[in-house]
Amino acid sequence: MSQLTPSSQSAPETAYNWLRSYIASLPRDAETFLNEAVLTKETGTSRTPVREALLRLEAEGFIKRVPHKGAYVPPMSDADVRAILQARSVVEKWAVLGLDDMDEGQIDALQGLIDQQRDAHDDPARFIELDTEFHTLMVRAAGNPILADFYSSLRQRQLRIGVLAVTKGSGRADQVLTEHQSIVDALRARSLESAHEAINSHLNSTRVAIIGF
Repeated sequence: MSQLTPSSQSAPETAYNWLRSYIASLPRDAETFLNEAVLTKETGTSRTPVREALLRLEAEGFIKRVPHKGAYVPPMSDADVRAILQARSVVEKWAVLGLDDMDEGQIDALQGLIDQQRDAHDDPARFIELDTEFHTLMVRAAGNPILADFYSSLRQRQLRIGVLAVTKGSGRADQVLTEHQSIVDALRARSLESAHEAINSHLNSTRVAIIGF
C-alpha cells in the first residue's frame, strides 16, 4: 500500500478514492479484511472519513460488513462476473436503440476516447479508466439519467475485474480497441443490428478474458 499525498479533495473523498483504487487492485478471488487503523494511515486521513468511505463503498456493493469483525472485500465469483456483464448487455443494447438521434459530435467523442485508449495501451489503469468513459458516454447519450446512473454503478463494480481483463491475456488491449471501433463504426453507419452484434461480441470476449468461458 502507498500513502496518498495531500490534495484538494475532502478527507472522505480522499479516503473513498484510495479505497476504491485499492479494492480494484485486489485479485477477484481474494477475500480481504480492511483494518480501519491501517486505512487511516494509508489514506492520510482519520477514522471518521475512512468510516464514511466504507459506508459508501458498502452501499455500492464493493464491500461487506461482519458484526464484531469489520469490513471486508468479498471475492467475485464467475457468477458475479456473468451477472455484471449480462446487466451491462441489457443497458448498452437499450442505449443504442436511439442511435438515429445520436449526433455526430457524440460519435466523434467516442472515437476520441478510442484514440486516447490507443495511446494508453501500456497503462492498464488508464486504459480501463478510458474504457469506462467510453461505455458510460455511449449510455448517457441515450438521455435517460436514471439508467445512466444505474449503469455507472455497474461499471464501478467491474473496476476490480477491468484491469485483470486487459492484463490477463496477451493482446486483449488490442482486441478491446478493435471491438470498440466496431461499435463506433456501427453507430456512425446507423446500423442497430451491427451495433448490437458489436456489443455482444465485446462483452462475450470480456467474459472469456476474465473467467475463461
